[in-house]
Amino acid sequence: MLGTLRDNFIGSVERWPGRVALIHDGRAYSFAELNTAANRCARLLAELGVRKGDGVGLLLQNCVEFGVGFVACQKLGAISSCLNYRLAPASVGYAVQQERLKALVFNAAFAATALPIIKEAPFCRLVCVGGPVPEGATDFVEHERMPATEPPAAEIRGTDVCNVIHTSGTTGRPKGAAFTNETQIMSAIQYCLEMGLDRGHVGMSLAPVVIGAATNFFAAYLFLGAAQVMSGDYEPKKALRLIAQHRVTEIFAVPTQMYQLAEAIRELGGLDVSSLRLLRSGGSPLPKTLLHQVRSVLGCEVLNTYGTTESCTAITTCHTGLEPEDKWESIGKPSYFQSVRVIPLGEGTATDPGAPITAPGEGQLVNRGPQSVAEYHCTPGEKLRARGGWQYTRDVVRVDAEGYIHPVDRVDNVIITGGENVYPQEVEFFLSKHPLVADVAVCGVADEKWGQSIKALIVRRSPELTAEALERHCLASGELARHKRPRIVEFVESLPRNVLGKIDRTALR
Repeated sequence: MLGTLRDNFIGSVERWPGRVALIHDGRAYSFAELNTAANRCARLLAELGVRKGDGVGLLLQNCVEFGVGFVACQKLGAISSCLNYRLAPASVGYAVQQERLKALVFNAAFAATALPIIKEAPFCRLVCVGGPVPEGATDFVEHERMPATEPPAAEIRGTDVCNVIHTSGTTGRPKGAAFTNETQIMSAIQYCLEMGLDRGHVGMSLAPVVIGAATNFFAAYLFLGAAQVMSGDYEPKKALRLIAQHRVTEIFAVPTQMYQLAEAIRELGGLDVSSLRLLRSGGSPLPKTLLHQVRSVLGCEVLNTYGTTESCTAITTCHTGLEPEDKWESIGKPSYFQSVRVIPLGEGTATDPGAPITAPGEGQLVNRGPQSVAEYHCTPGEKLRARGGWQYTRDVVRVDAEGYIHPVDRVDNVIITGGENVYPQEVEFFLSKHPLVADVAVCGVADEKWGQSIKALIVRRSPELTAEALERHCLASGELARHKRPRIVEFVESLPRNVLGKIDRTALR
């Protein structure tokens, strides 16, 4: 049906060998050049013992070597395993052990994370990108001595697992969602449709390409035969210069990066980023003030998406150029190929979800679609929350009368104060609209009278913001019910966030 990533890539090489595939550090790599490098890398991995069905870890920044390694795995029928370099070394080591990875390709900057693996997992061969190359590791440049022809063909099916993307680990150890060739291709098609892509477009992910949404962003341009810029280590002014230099048309950025880009473009002054037509984001609701700021200073529309790693895709989307302004702070409506229900919160996961709630109303979002992964990779006993194809996201949402979905919070994050349920994300979203609030997190703390009190930790833009001023702001607005207002306010220098820009609730507690 949809074929495999390998065959799709080879088709692009045959049709458009001279088209630019990747741009990194000022150098453009054509599809033919990427194909040659991937063939050589595949042969090097095979020399190190990698065979069809084996896992290869990619502990890499946004660099051309990620593209080479990713395609090389598909050439062999091996399974690329995208490892987030911002995870603790123990979490990376756990993934290597759990998935029995035969090789780990890593940037030299991450040697401190990679080297312990030699002792803990002697079955895993290390391949280092850049220098210095640690003792016991193979230099990535060794692939250049290998033949440039296609490696021996492996029989690969569309249903074979081809890629593993890991959850952020906010509820425990990161788990690897097993993507097949068909689910990864379906995700790429969906991304192309959502963003309105064609081969003339140029993409760039500012988030690490090894996280779910960014990996799917990368796969979309590769599938389409379009160019993308590998942004290296993220820095806002550098990112803006890359957009101007390479006439980037779409970027993927998490909400924190959106704020940084909007501030940095003003400092640079006169930089031409008029090629940029769309900023894709995800990970949290976006306040209307930020959306107006991005549209004003970057001159592009914003596509905010909601999804899960296990869905291999976006579940819902909201496009500022296509949706009414009063719906911009929602996460929109279901995306292509997705079925979505909002069910009563008390409904269990042991059976298929029953009838959805009547809008307007609040409940848990469940979804199903052809991209949703069937299992966690090499994790016995870990089951996806899915029955009858439905995935229980454990996210509480509110559906309005027009069918737009508004995020509330995780089921697990609820604060019970005075017998009332309060979701931190709802309070955070309200407080973030104050012009002097740079960042905010809300949690519950023990209280003898109320059970829990709501505490707000705030990074402020100015010392003019006091607890009293914040209380006046809450009182003056009709948006936040009295029982949801913070009883305790603490001003802090920074807040713990994961790679997607979400509050790390475990670290916060």
